[in-house]
Amino acid sequence: MSQDSVLLLLRLLFATVSVVVVAVFVVRPILRVLRQKPDFDLLIPDYTQALEGEELEIPQEIEQGMPNRADIIAEARADPQKTAMLVQRWLKQRK
Repeated sequence: MSQDSVLLLLRLLFATVSVVVVAVFVVRPILRVLRQKPDFDLLIPDYTQALEGEELEIPQEIEQGMPNRADIIAEARADPQKTAMLVQRWLKQRK
């Protein structure tokens, strides 16, 4: 083997090892992160500590036994933190 062919083989070996290292330590972790489903619990602020001890109630009409939509909307607009906490609980129950 001549010296030129040995240098060519070393260059090819170095290039191959470099590609493998980049694929294993860069591309693979990026693909793993992109394939994961997002954890929505981390995106929604946690108001449970601020509202600890408060009871979440939906106003109901006594005559009909059904929630009154206008009262529910008014309650939700009056206390957005309480509303967010109630929605969080609903979403956790659906899992």
